[in-house]
Amino acid sequence: NDYGKLGRAGEAIAHSLVSSSAAGRVAYVEPFAPAPGEAQLGARNDRGLLVFSGCGTPPTGQHEVARGVVQVAELNNPVLLNFGVSEVNWWLHYEFAPVCSRTVLVAYDKLAEWDMMAPRKPVLEQVRAQLLASSDTVVGLSEGSIDDVPDASYVGHGVDRHWHDPAIDSLPEPADLAAIPRPRAVYVGALSMRFDVEAVRDLADSGLDVVLVGMAPHPALVELAERHPRIHLIGERPPEQAAAYLLHSDVGIVPHTDEPFTYSMEPHKAYNYAAAGLPTVTLNTAHAPALGPFLNATRDRKEFVDGVRTALAGGRLSPDQVAQARSLSWNRVAEAILRAA
Repeated sequence: NDYGKLGRAGEAIAHSLVSSSAAGRVAYVEPFAPAPGEAQLGARNDRGLLVFSGCGTPPTGQHEVARGVVQVAELNNPVLLNFGVSEVNWWLHYEFAPVCSRTVLVAYDKLAEWDMMAPRKPVLEQVRAQLLASSDTVVGLSEGSIDDVPDASYVGHGVDRHWHDPAIDSLPEPADLAAIPRPRAVYVGALSMRFDVEAVRDLADSGLDVVLVGMAPHPALVELAERHPRIHLIGERPPEQAAAYLLHSDVGIVPHTDEPFTYSMEPHKAYNYAAAGLPTVTLNTAHAPALGPFLNATRDRKEFVDGVRTALAGGRLSPDQVAQARSLSWNRVAEAILRAA
C-alpha cells in the first residue's frame, strides 16, 4: 500500500513491462488496506501502468477481485508475477492463480528469518513453502532468497530509471552537501532497522565524513549525529534528488547489522551507487554478482572501515565502468523474468 513511495522492485519491473513489446498490458495490484465498511477497489493510470488499490476486507470465494482486475485492465492470457513471500502473497496467489495462465513467484528475501518476525516465523515458513510448491515458476531478485530452491532462476536487480537520463551527470551539488568536507562516504536508504550505528561511528572516528540520506533514523543514530561532527543526517530525499548526493560523494556504504535475513537479500542501493560512479563497501550483506569488483562485501567493522579506505584510495569508477553499471537496467530483469516464465 505504498506505491510510488519506496521505489519497490515490483514497481520498477512493472513499468519496464509496460514498455516491453513482449508483455502487452500490465496491472499492478496492491494488497487491500484495512478499513471499515464495504470493500472497495480503485484503479489509476501511472505512465501507462494500471495501479489497483483496495481497502476493506476483500471478498473471497469467487475471485471477484482478480476477475475485476483482469476485466478493467483488459488482460489477455494473464501471468501472475507475485512479489514476495509474506502472508499477503498467499492471498494474492489464491485470488489470482485461477484466472491466470501461469504463476511466477518473485522472491527477494526470506522474510521468516527477520528477527522482527520471530513470533510469526512458523507461519511465514509455512507460507513460503506453500508459495514455492504452488507457483509454476520461481525467480529470485537475490541469490539468498532462492538458495534452497533447486529449479529457481536468479535474475538480480537493476538501477533506477533516472540513471538512464542523459542529463543526470549535470546535476549540481546539493547546497546542504557542499559544506561537508571531502572525501565523503554516503548512504541512501532506510535508517531505522538493520543499520549498524557502531560501524558508522567507527568510520567517522577514522576521520571520514559520513553523509546519511534517508528516512526514520534510529534514535541512537540521531544521538550520534548530534554529537559527532563527521556524521551528517541529511533527511529523506526522493530517488531522483538523492542521485545528486551520490554523484557528489566519493564512496558508497551499506552498513547492516549481522542477521540471516539481511544475507537473504541483495543490496539494491549498490547498483545505484555504481551508476553514480561510486565504489561500494557493504557490511553484513550478500554480494551482487553483476556488480563484480564495484562492490566489496565485508563481514566485520574493522574490515568495513579498512575497505572504505581502500575504496577511496582507488578512486571513483571509470567512465566505462559507470556505463557498465548503468546497463544493468530493470528492463533486463523484466526480460529475464519473462524468459523464465
